[in-house]
Amino acid sequence: MIKPKAIKEVLEQVNTNGVSSTMLLTSEGSLLAYANDTNKDPRVAAAITSNIWAAYSRSGKDAFGHDHPLSIVLLECEGGRVAITAVGSLLLCVYAQESVELGLLKKKTEALAEFLEGPLSAVNVA
Repeated sequence: MIKPKAIKEVLEQVNTNGVSSTMLLTSEGSLLAYANDTNKDPRVAAAITSNIWAAYSRSGKDAFGHDHPLSIVLLECEGGRVAITAVGSLLLCVYAQESVELGLLKKKTEALAEFLEGPLSAVNVA
């Protein structure tokens, strides 16, 4: 059994050095857990995140075939930087300030995804 409080505590550990929000969501955009330092509604960001992932994933399959699945999306936005990656059947989204280097954001996201992969592999979200 996965405990939501434990997941939130793990997500909070990434929110350092310019990273302000970390979310775990379904591929349909339903928010499962989040940790953020802002007052913004994470449900809106979760919905946008799932749409971005779906669009890039679909475009990648069309362009490169099924042999090269999407592993991570890095975006530079007006208000910061975003990394999105899959963790089993779920999505992990990490949002950071513009000052955070993309390489650092990518490594933090990949490390968290790797850490969560084992515990979340048992979760099957339809």
